[in-house]
Amino acid sequence: MHRFISLEKADLTTMDRDDWLKVQKELNRLYELHESGVSDPGKCREFNSQASIFLQRLEDLKVYDVADRVMELLAGCSPKDFSPCENRQCTKGSLERLQHRIREKLEKS
Repeated sequence: MHRFISLEKADLTTMDRDDWLKVQKELNRLYELHESGVSDPGKCREFNSQASIFLQRLEDLKVYDVADRVMELLAGCSPKDFSPCENRQCTKGSLERLQHRIREKLEKS
């Protein structure tokens, strides 16, 4: 089965609290970058690029449940040069839900 489609959860023993804190820090940075890119197409493209790198890191850590959410977020993210983002609120909501999910994982670790 393709790992993006897999519903397999990462083994919590492979992710310690420090790993989750790093994931949280990166997600918070992406959230801030996304919010600052509202009227700046360059920051919007940078967000897209950085979110792609974050997705790869999550996959490397085998945190597929979170990686799947980031992949869905990226599927709806298409930076535009001369018009406002049509999916800004949706992306913002997705980032906030991810932040909540990571907080829950930190509470369990």
